[in-house]
Amino acid sequence: MDLWFYITVIVGMSLLYYGYENKKKYNLKEKELELEHKKIDLEIKKLEKETFKHNEKN
Repeated sequence: MDLWFYITVIVGMSLLYYGYENKKKYNLKEKELELEHKKIDLEIKKLEKETFKHNEKN
Protein backbone atom coordinates (compact mmCIF):
# COMPACT_ATOMS: atom_id res chain seq x y z
CA MET A 1 0.00 0.00 0.00
CA ASP A 2 0.91 3.58 -0.36
CA LEU A 3 2.74 5.53 2.34
CA TRP A 4 0.01 8.17 2.40
CA PHE A 5 -2.54 5.53 3.39
CA TYR A 6 -0.52 4.58 6.47
CA ILE A 7 0.04 8.21 7.39
CA THR A 8 -3.71 8.88 7.07
CA VAL A 9 -4.57 5.87 9.26
CA ILE A 10 -2.04 6.89 11.94
CA VAL A 11 -3.26 10.50 11.97
CA GLY A 12 -6.88 9.33 12.15
CA MET A 13 -6.18 7.04 15.07
CA SER A 14 -4.25 9.80 16.83
CA LEU A 15 -7.20 12.18 16.45
CA LEU A 16 -9.62 9.57 17.78
CA TYR A 17 -7.40 8.94 20.81
CA TYR A 18 -7.01 12.69 21.45
CA GLY A 19 -10.79 13.12 21.32
CA TYR A 20 -11.29 10.19 23.70
CA GLU A 21 -8.82 11.62 26.21
CA ASN A 22 -10.48 15.04 26.10
CA LYS A 23 -13.90 13.48 26.57
CA LYS A 24 -12.66 11.71 29.70
CA LYS A 25 -11.25 14.98 31.07
CA TYR A 26 -14.47 16.86 30.43
CA ASN A 27 -16.56 14.11 32.01
CA LEU A 28 -14.35 14.24 35.09
CA LYS A 29 -14.68 18.03 35.31
CA GLU A 30 -18.45 17.73 34.90
CA LYS A 31 -18.68 15.23 37.75
CA GLU A 32 -16.47 17.43 39.95
CA LEU A 33 -18.79 20.39 39.30
CA GLU A 34 -21.85 18.28 40.10
CA LEU A 35 -20.24 17.19 43.37
CA GLU A 36 -19.41 20.79 44.25
CA HIS A 37 -23.01 21.79 43.49
CA LYS A 38 -24.30 19.04 45.79
CA LYS A 39 -21.93 20.19 48.55
CA ILE A 40 -23.21 23.75 48.21
CA ASP A 41 -26.84 22.55 48.32
CA LEU A 42 -26.08 20.53 51.45
CA GLU A 43 -24.43 23.53 53.10
CA ILE A 44 -27.44 25.71 52.24
CA LYS A 45 -29.80 23.14 53.78
CA LYS A 46 -27.68 22.99 56.93
CA LEU A 47 -27.75 26.77 57.24
CA GLU A 48 -31.50 26.87 56.65
CA LYS A 49 -32.00 24.22 59.33
CA GLU A 50 -29.86 26.17 61.80
CA THR A 51 -31.73 29.37 60.99
CA PHE A 52 -35.07 27.63 61.44
CA LYS A 53 -34.00 26.22 64.84
CA HIS A 54 -32.70 29.65 65.87
CA ASN A 55 -36.00 31.31 64.88
CA GLU A 56 -38.02 28.71 66.83
CA LYS A 57 -36.04 29.45 70.01
CA ASN A 58 -36.78 33.16 69.78
